[in-house]
Amino acid sequence: MKIRAATKADLGAIFRLEQAAFGSHGYPDFLFRQLLELWPHFLLVAENEGVLVGYVLGGMGEAKEQGWILSLAVDERQRGQGIGKALLQHLCRDLADSGCPSQRLTVHPDNSAAGLYRALGFQLETTESDYFGPDEPRQVLLRRG
Repeated sequence: MKIRAATKADLGAIFRLEQAAFGSHGYPDFLFRQLLELWPHFLLVAENEGVLVGYVLGGMGEAKEQGWILSLAVDERQRGQGIGKALLQHLCRDLADSGCPSQRLTVHPDNSAAGLYRALGFQLETTESDYFGPDEPRQVLLRRG
């Protein structure tokens, strides 16, 4: 598996992974294009034998030392192979190297990925019952660098 910065040519595959993972709560395709311009080093993809199998998207918060993990998705057929973990570790390292020693993310309380996040040092900061609107709870997790 190879992890690298995304390119414009990857955007279609990234959007398909986003839609498969998040459905109606996924980011629109044009946003990935714009974020590629804003944070080209924080949109990473994982390739396996030339096929894009996962991606992670991060960004910098208003406070420059605060990084955010905005989205992480792995092809359903490739889950359980450490791809998400590798992508997340790579992005956290890149954010830290760019002056963001702490990172935040949000996760639905029932999302099995919460275990991965906790294993990588993310801790519960707060829970919001309507983070994305009524009956859309999310846990805000923080990893201090």
